[in-house]
Amino acid sequence: MDAERVQLVESRPAEWAERFEALLEELLGLLGAEVRIEHIGSTAVPDLPSKDVVDVLVGVAPNLVASVSNRLRATGFVLEGQRDEHAWLTRWKSGRRVCVLHVVETGGRQWRRRIAFRDLLRRDANARAVYLQTKRAAEAETSGWDDYTHAKTETVHRLLRTTSSY
Repeated sequence: MDAERVQLVESRPAEWAERFEALLEELLGLLGAEVRIEHIGSTAVPDLPSKDVVDVLVGVAPNLVASVSNRLRATGFVLEGQRDEHAWLTRWKSGRRVCVLHVVETGGRQWRRRIAFRDLLRRDANARAVYLQTKRAAEAETSGWDDYTHAKTETVHRLLRTTSSY
């Protein structure tokens, strides 16, 4: 699955927001109102080119990451990995990922970090520019999702150090 090459597309905020809203409805129907759901990642940041993949943060009560992930797997999402109270699942359509769900503890470190990074990119044009430069380099220099994500890690950490909100 990781052999899928990362390709950035120009920002489509209205389309991505609509896709998120559809996922939100679906996930609330599957998981109930006790979860918190947020649109994260570059598709949640207007004017930021991104993979055409909607990232969704699913916050759950402590110790429920595995059970919620299993419930999502039973409905057709593909579990791609898990560690440290964080599981990520994808949905595929026509041979490509269309969404990634990050299941974490609501309010936990993973939750705070992802929300803080999204909010930083939304409000800070300089942070967006630095991140986009890193994304473009990673797109050109890597051949799969894991490598692409790893290539952005140091920049994400550096940018997050500039904010005290996580």
